[in-house]
Amino acid sequence: MPLPASVLGIPGVQPLEMQVVDLGDLGPRMRRVLLGAPAFGGGAGAGGGGGESFAYQPGQDIMLVLGQAGDRPLSRRYSIRDIDRARGALELNVVVHGTGGPGARWAAGVQVGDAVNGVGPRGKITLAAAADWHLFVGDESAAPASLNMLEAVPAGTPAWALLEVTDAEDELPSRVPQAVRWLHRRAAPDGAASRLGQALANFTLPPGRGHLYIAGEVQMVAALREAALARGLEPAQVAAKAYWGRGRPNAPRGEPD
Repeated sequence: MPLPASVLGIPGVQPLEMQVVDLGDLGPRMRRVLLGAPAFGGGAGAGGGGGESFAYQPGQDIMLVLGQAGDRPLSRRYSIRDIDRARGALELNVVVHGTGGPGARWAAGVQVGDAVNGVGPRGKITLAAAADWHLFVGDESAAPASLNMLEAVPAGTPAWALLEVTDAEDELPSRVPQAVRWLHRRAAPDGAASRLGQALANFTLPPGRGHLYIAGEVQMVAALREAALARGLEPAQVAAKAYWGRGRPNAPRGEPD
């Protein structure tokens, strides 16, 4: 899809004309998609970016334009998991959850060689540079950004992640596996805050002024944020972002009624 003016006009982003250069499955519910473009630092991809190097901060995302409803673009935002500068490829880890909406259809049907346009980087939640420690909490939709930020924490600064997925086969690889605790919901509904809430309640917050990052389902994020504030963290120490809402209709943006 061509990039509409409404997308190109977003402040602080650059246009990206990309091509899928590799695909793989990270367990039964997550797809690894590598997108190539010269702007990512190598020769892979299908033009775009005007030769300008793509700079981002861990925790940010890119917006892909995947369709159109009337005169409105159907776009989806995906957290950047990593960039391979030598290969000129950006990695996305995309949750696979059916084929009802444009994002789900794209993730299920994308093939190596497919072209896709977008803009980036987007997102205001990145590492708090002055924090004495970092803690990342979220579900599988938050895992790519959480792991990207966790791996970018400077050496010597304590950092951990509490991440909930369906089962052990959904755990994602990380360069710092010792810092990640995976929680398995199994038959419990996704988006429930019980397991993550208990894990956060049992986590001993270290001394110093740290920073907590919460992301995932909207009701879960709200509950975890309130629990964190009740433990004495100040609002400025908690970065919270909802990626999705369980049971919430989203027909105007292309999802099934």
